[in-house]
Amino acid sequence: MEKFVIEQNYDLAALTALSRAARKTVQKKKKIARAFWWGFLAVSAGLCALLIALGGAPNFWVWASLALVLLFLLLEDRLNAWITLKQMFPGAARSMTTFTDEGYEVTTDTTETKYQYGSVTDLCEMERYFIFFLGARHGQIFDKQLFRQGEPEAFRAWIEQATGKTFQKCK
Repeated sequence: MEKFVIEQNYDLAALTALSRAARKTVQKKKKIARAFWWGFLAVSAGLCALLIALGGAPNFWVWASLALVLLFLLLEDRLNAWITLKQMFPGAARSMTTFTDEGYEVTTDTTETKYQYGSVTDLCEMERYFIFFLGARHGQIFDKQLFRQGEPEAFRAWIEQATGKTFQKCK
C-alpha cells in the first residue's frame, strides 16, 4: 500500500542542491582537494599582494588564473549540476516516486526502478529537499513542495525508521 508519493523535477536548482549536499556529506575525499585549492588561492593571493607591496605587479595571466580558480570554487555545485543536466537521458528529468513498506519505486518517462531501503547509505535534509545517497556518487532528491500523497514531516520520521538512518542537516 502506498504511504507517500513525491513528484520531482531534476532542474538546475535541484541538482545544485544535490551537488552541495553530496559535497558536504558523502564526498569526503573531495574535501581534501577543495581545501588544497582554497589554500592555493590564499597563498597565491598573498604572494600577489606581497609583489604589489614590493613595487612589482603580477601580470594579467596571474590575475586571470586566480580569478578562474576562485570562480570555480564558488560555482562548483552549480557547474556540476549544469553538467549533470546536460548528460541526463531524455525523459529522466521528471520523476514520480512511490514509497511503500517494502521499498520505493522511481518512475520516469523512460524507466521504472525499484529500490530497497537498505541501499540508502545516507540521508540529508535541506530547507526544500530530502536527499537520499546510494553511495558517494549516486543521489536522489525529493522536493518537499511536491508531495502528492503524505506530508514531509511524517515522511521524515517514517523514512528514518525504514532506513535505520538519521537525516543530516545541510544548508
